[in-house]
Amino acid sequence: MRAPSTVEQTVLVCALIGTAQMTWGVTVPVLPLYLDAYGIAVGVLGPVVAAFGIGRVIANVPAGLALRRLPPRAYLWSVSVALAVVTALTGMAGSTPALLAFRLVAGVFGGAAVTIGFALLIAGSPAGRRGSVMATATVVQMSAGAAGALLGGSVVGLAGPAGTFAVAAVPILLCLLWDAARPASRYWSAPVRPAARSAPSVPSGNTVLLVALCALSFATFLVRFAGEQGLIPVLAYDSGGLTPFTLGLATAAGTLASLAAMPLIGRWVDRGARNTLLLPAGLIGAIALAGLPLLDVPLGFGAAIVVYSLATSVIGVLPGVVTGEVFAADAAGGVIGLTRTAGDLGAAVGPLAVFAVAGAAGTTAAGVLLGVLFLLAAVALAAALIRTPRRVPAEVEVA
Repeated sequence: MRAPSTVEQTVLVCALIGTAQMTWGVTVPVLPLYLDAYGIAVGVLGPVVAAFGIGRVIANVPAGLALRRLPPRAYLWSVSVALAVVTALTGMAGSTPALLAFRLVAGVFGGAAVTIGFALLIAGSPAGRRGSVMATATVVQMSAGAAGALLGGSVVGLAGPAGTFAVAAVPILLCLLWDAARPASRYWSAPVRPAARSAPSVPSGNTVLLVALCALSFATFLVRFAGEQGLIPVLAYDSGGLTPFTLGLATAAGTLASLAAMPLIGRWVDRGARNTLLLPAGLIGAIALAGLPLLDVPLGFGAAIVVYSLATSVIGVLPGVVTGEVFAADAAGGVIGLTRTAGDLGAAVGPLAVFAVAGAAGTTAAGVLLGVLFLLAAVALAAALIRTPRRVPAEVEVA
């Protein structure tokens, strides 16, 4: 049997990340039904979701730093198996304290699995193909998200809310079996440990860029959770003239547009494009977000959702590429841990902040706030890139 190609190995690591995310994507829509089945007050839903987010914040940085000391494959396997087990057992938690504990622990293992996976993906990807690798990761994540929602909705009627947690653990186990048969050897041997007797490689020499990457992660997560899962549905049903069905169509169209664009974006990034993608995407996405409260035509509102989705997907490819070409490979775990922690904090404070602004100054002000944050984060990263030399030379230099 032929050894797996680099492309197959890349897809496998991306799938491990995507299926780790599916463990909560499958179960989130089921949680209200689960609470009802056990007679747990629906008011517990907020703390349950928050417990998972807290677990991720706790895990991100330590998980990334530990990658410098632990064998990558055994490390990710252990975390992934633990995530699958905890997710499956959550269906047996029949009380509020037990459910909160399970979701907190699942957040720890889930955050760790994604951080480790992305760090290995960045450290092990070919220097001239990081754009394509990150584009592949984006495609797999989007596909896993869509598949997770479909799987959760399909299975809950057959297995019940509790059984859905067990089903949610299956995809990541299947990916581990895939790796057992055809290991992603390139990524398991990624240089994520410091060289012997050398000074530890840390990102302190690129503090400005690290802060900019964290700011972009914070802003994009804030916009995603406060916008996509909060303000946008509210506006869609109120002033946008959409129904749940047409909102779903617009969201699906945005996802399909992003998926279609990823191969092209990946090749463009591989040729050296950085700010020539980052700044237009930041500006266009900001305009779409700020304009949503002003759009009262369903077609226009739906088009703005598609534009915003495409802009965020384009921007999402760049941080991993930048991390790989500026920071040493053994610093990737720490950088990814920090940026993901910043993103999780944005996800936590975003809905509270944006709806507070909407309540005090109206939805137009809330939309403008989202747009301004999105644009400022893109500009900050663009400015940091101009002053930061690349550790790995790009094939084509772009301002």
